[in-house]
Amino acid sequence: MAITVLVADPKSVSRQELVGLLGRDRNLEVLGDAREGNEAVEMARSLRPDLVLLDASVTAPDAVSTVENLLLASGETAVIVLIDGVNIDMVRRLMRSGARDVLVKPVAVDDLLSTIRTVHHSMARQRAAMEAGIETGGGAGNLIAVYSPQGGSGKSILAANLGVALAKALDASTQKGRVALVDLNLQFGDIDLMLNLSPDNTIAGLAQKGSIGLDAELIEQYLATHEESGLRVLPAPSSPQHAESITVYTVEQILDLMRANYAWTIVDTPSQLQDTTLAALDAATTILLVATLDLLAVHKTRVALDMLRQLYAPEKIQIVLNRANSETGITVPEVEESLGVPIRLQIPSDGRTVVPSVNEGKPFVIHNAQTAIGRRLNDFALELLGRETGSAPTTGAIKSNFLQRWFAP
Repeated sequence: MAITVLVADPKSVSRQELVGLLGRDRNLEVLGDAREGNEAVEMARSLRPDLVLLDASVTAPDAVSTVENLLLASGETAVIVLIDGVNIDMVRRLMRSGARDVLVKPVAVDDLLSTIRTVHHSMARQRAAMEAGIETGGGAGNLIAVYSPQGGSGKSILAANLGVALAKALDASTQKGRVALVDLNLQFGDIDLMLNLSPDNTIAGLAQKGSIGLDAELIEQYLATHEESGLRVLPAPSSPQHAESITVYTVEQILDLMRANYAWTIVDTPSQLQDTTLAALDAATTILLVATLDLLAVHKTRVALDMLRQLYAPEKIQIVLNRANSETGITVPEVEESLGVPIRLQIPSDGRTVVPSVNEGKPFVIHNAQTAIGRRLNDFALELLGRETGSAPTTGAIKSNFLQRWFAP
């Protein structure tokens, strides 16, 4: 069956050229063409095309609003936008509005046709999965972005072990592939070492292969498997210079597809607030903001929290305090008072467990599950899944007035 397409372009010459080009492909059927955004929306509502090719220069309304209105008018229609020049901000706005892909003009014919087929195939797979009743967390999976503005917070160790704990809790032997972990530390990611993986593929190779469009099937080929838990892992590039090839647009596509195909996706983000970090925070259903019991970390966490509150709903951001029982002169209640929010998760300090775990590539949630830190992470995974746990959360001990001197109102 041919893929049905609606073309929307305010310029008559380019619009007719595009209609003629698509009409020469026997696998495509052009249902019509529109000059304005409102006209395209009305045509999509009545014709229900598989796909709309929308030129970003469209008006009445603008391209971003037109994408949103198209999806409201015809929920099963995919939108591909053609844009003049590379404009990262515009691309992000279009993708957030629901566009499935954005192509920079001039577009090679082969690239355009390949993108149309890839987007249509991806949409068809998602519809088939929904019709088959495959669970994806209520239509879209949960995505947890683990972030800390402070290096050395233990963020990556938390992300790796939480991913393993979730996969183990979901019984990966019978629900294989339901939990995934993305290492977004594009220059110096080391999740693969923490899990003792020797991956043949990384996110850099996926970005190169997916230059003309990504789909779930392609992503699957680039995921490594942690055999003990069944966790699926997308490793960071093997060399820092490969990070430059990974665009924010690629990251947004990857995370969108991961949410559509996995019940839980954990993303380990870098401490730098670059475009790819923001893409992960945007896509997240939950942001775990990791802090530790030292003055600089609390200060940076407070600054980061203030910024995140301006961008996201408060309930999306949850505080994790790592090494929460460290004797630093700062207490847990003081941290909560300074940040103005309760701490969601307190992780005890246990270097004797964590250091060998990292060095040997053996997650402590499996190999040292009975330690305090192992129990806490496994319990947290169960809490996220809505299951009962057997351990009480760790708490702070000594009360002092150390932070009051620094963070008084």
